[in-house]
Amino acid sequence: MQPEELSENLKSFTDNNFIISEDETQYLNSWTNLSMQILEAEHSLRHAKSFNEKHPLDNFEEFVLAHGMFKNSILSYAKCFSSSGPGKVSLDANAVFKDEPLLNEIHCALMDMRNEYIAHNGKSDFELALIFQKKTENEITLRQTITFKSPSGDYEKYFNLFDHCTNYIIQKVNKKLDKLQERLGIKINFG
Repeated sequence: MQPEELSENLKSFTDNNFIISEDETQYLNSWTNLSMQILEAEHSLRHAKSFNEKHPLDNFEEFVLAHGMFKNSILSYAKCFSSSGPGKVSLDANAVFKDEPLLNEIHCALMDMRNEYIAHNGKSDFELALIFQKKTENEITLRQTITFKSPSGDYEKYFNLFDHCTNYIIQKVNKKLDKLQERLGIKINFG
């Protein structure tokens, strides 16, 4: 890749004499992706929380933003545990929550929510579409409605889950760095 092909963000690294890793340190790229997915999950949920604190929402756009940020949070989180392509890593829930049964329960609930509600139209308690009718002697009038349930009372549990995953990722990266330093005989820093 030529420097002129790089965005300004990446160019700032090359301007400071950094090069793109092509040795075994590039393996850490996947861990950076996982860190960003957890960070995106956390920030999206914070935005959803701030919208949900406003009652009632003034317009449909506010609902769309609040609900969209919530869904994005769950999708970003779940992506960390989904199958990954060549050269990428994903988190293993059995390892991440090995000694944390309560967090594992929350994790399973979020993954179910992702699978049954957010990514697919499965069985879910999060939305309820209803048709109401009013009958008269020679006419039926219908009215449609849909109601969405937000688990905003559980957001703090989700934040704790995200923090736990962040700490797990940091520990894994530190172990990888320790092994690399030992094998290469050189100190490795993040700067």
